[in-house]
Amino acid sequence: MKWFFLFFPLLFSTLCLAAPEIRGTPQDLRGLLHPAENIVTIHGSAEETAYSDRAIVSLIVTTEEELLSDAISANHRLRSKLHQSLTEAGIKGTNIKSSKFSSSPQYGWMGKKPKSYKVVNRITISINEENQLHSIAQLTDQNREVEIANTAFEHSEKRLYNKKVKSKALQDILEQKEDYEKALGVQLTPVGIRGDNIHYRATEGAMAVEEVVVTAARISSASAESDFFESGQGKTFDEVIYEAELSVDFRVRPQP
Repeated sequence: MKWFFLFFPLLFSTLCLAAPEIRGTPQDLRGLLHPAENIVTIHGSAEETAYSDRAIVSLIVTTEEELLSDAISANHRLRSKLHQSLTEAGIKGTNIKSSKFSSSPQYGWMGKKPKSYKVVNRITISINEENQLHSIAQLTDQNREVEIANTAFEHSEKRLYNKKVKSKALQDILEQKEDYEKALGVQLTPVGIRGDNIHYRATEGAMAVEEVVVTAARISSASAESDFFESGQGKTFDEVIYEAELSVDFRVRPQP
């Protein structure tokens, strides 16, 4: 009997020493006790092409007189005349804006006193019809003090197209999800969406043109881009592409 009492404690201590030891951080132990679910990510993208429907034309109005006050007055009179002519051409007054003027004295070769003063003012005009651009061009032809500085094109339905490409990207993801479920026999449940990357850019043809002059001359930013534009690959200078890239996380489970 005494051998039994000696053997039992020895056997119990041996079993205790043979028990597995669990080590790790709390996060490791949590993952061991509650294994993480399988998560997969499906990426989707989409694009939409649109065309600029609004142009911002910048005019430079320059007047030069012997006295600064006369140069300022002449500049103001000319801008008032331009404003009236533009409104008569059907352009809203709210779409015609003038910037603050800048002045600079003009010196002769030998004199320290300015021989005249030059006043420069910029006018920006927002238009959406071709005949309005024609009216602006006529004003620059009729007034030597006025010249077109540059023309920038805009797309007024930016928000609508951003929403449109986002919906198409999500639809692309849902179609992929359906294909995976049928092919793999699993059920995918969305648990998160990431990478709300929505933007727009000019096409290659649009980037090839930096400025459009009334005479229809083109200035290209690089010879390669110029070659592309002149090759006639169906791109226009006012064409823009809206793009969206989205990612959705799905929980993977066997189909019921």
